[in-house]
Amino acid sequence: MDFIIIILLEDNIGLLIRIIIILNRKNLKINYMNISKKKYKKFYINQYILNLECKIEDLIKLKKTISNLIGVHNIFYKKI
Repeated sequence: MDFIIIILLEDNIGLLIRIIIILNRKNLKINYMNISKKKYKKFYINQYILNLECKIEDLIKLKKTISNLIGVHNIFYKKI
């Protein structure tokens, strides 16, 4: 199944690298990636939009793993 994941992170390139490493370790395929800077509350943060091919069980585990990283504000996902 295809899912869109939206991750709101602090402005730190190291977090993007960590997320990509996690995706590679779980063997998840990234179809699309978009990175933009957004204003969230009173701070500027990075918004990562990923289109992934995976099972729902893998997506839930991925969300839990990424949410444990320092600097992650929110994670949203929906089925395409």
